[in-house]
Amino acid sequence: MITNTTERDFDVIEITNEMPHNRMGGVGSVIEALTSGFAAIGVRALWYVTDHGYQPYEVDAILASRACVALGSEAELAHFRAPVVHVHSYNHGPGLLDATRGARSLFTIHSLLAYEEISNAVNLHGAVLDQERLIAACDEVVLVSEAERGYYRQLGYERLNPRVSVVANGIRLPPMRAPGPRRGMLGYCGRLVPRKHPEYVQMVLAEPGFAHFEAMIAGKAFSAYARDLLTEHAIEERVRHLGWCGGPRLDAFFAAIDVLAQPSTYEPFGLSALEAAARGVPLVCTPVDGLVEVLGEHAFYCDDTGYPAFLDAMTRWRDADPDAIAARCAGARARALEHFTDLAMARRYLERFRQIKGSTTTSGGA
Repeated sequence: MITNTTERDFDVIEITNEMPHNRMGGVGSVIEALTSGFAAIGVRALWYVTDHGYQPYEVDAILASRACVALGSEAELAHFRAPVVHVHSYNHGPGLLDATRGARSLFTIHSLLAYEEISNAVNLHGAVLDQERLIAACDEVVLVSEAERGYYRQLGYERLNPRVSVVANGIRLPPMRAPGPRRGMLGYCGRLVPRKHPEYVQMVLAEPGFAHFEAMIAGKAFSAYARDLLTEHAIEERVRHLGWCGGPRLDAFFAAIDVLAQPSTYEPFGLSALEAAARGVPLVCTPVDGLVEVLGEHAFYCDDTGYPAFLDAMTRWRDADPDAIAARCAGARARALEHFTDLAMARRYLERFRQIKGSTTTSGGA
């Protein structure tokens, strides 16, 4: 184990595979927001990183930039104490909770892997079973949207653990972007997986009326299919693949684009959409799951999840009156300020910690 703290007692131990450094998905962003939110309300948290993929130089960077961090095995959790452990991890062994000395356990599911398997057409059977085992073993499950609660019920997971609550994600709100002329840049931000359809953003560049646009794509793990589209449509010079973006890189990405496209078929929450809305960047997206909960009526919605509907929504955005676009952006940012800040998320989690500490019965099958 390696750590940058000599403390051993905390209010909560936050267990994760991902920190706000070179992150693959949204969990690192949530950890970043929880860090600032907990600091604001005086929650003393240990950030325990296990089963991670960080290289030694990345570990050094994490330890240098974050307080109260430990990286180690599941068994080495026994070196620390807290009344509550809060699990965010996707990768974990069957004994994850064994070393937590009887602490109450909260498991936030950032994405139901059974639906990831369906929507991405991949075999995640082993990971799905691991997630189901942890659902049954913990004291309470947290989902990130009401849509996810619906999927949880459809999967029959209430038989594994009926104690379920919803805590929406939040972010530390950035400044509103200054209005200005269009830059001719479309944007996509998120994991580059089939269910999010990042290729739609490339395909639209070949459509009539979009010849003067380029695209920026922020995310990891781009598919061969999406790369081949660049050659097929002769748009290699009009698409920039940025890889992972966070911190100043993410700010620069949102400052450079005219619109963020999120044409997902399944979206547990919609963290990239929230980041855009908070900055005053307009959204074109599918009317699914967490996206609707985050954005309300303040987006250019596709009629369905297919490409023709996406193209229609992009065209409506392109042709919209600037004042109408500004009104939607203002509405989306106001919604973010009211519901989806780092402080609001931290307070909701603190209430969940208090509730499970006061509970005398354990839900689930473990």
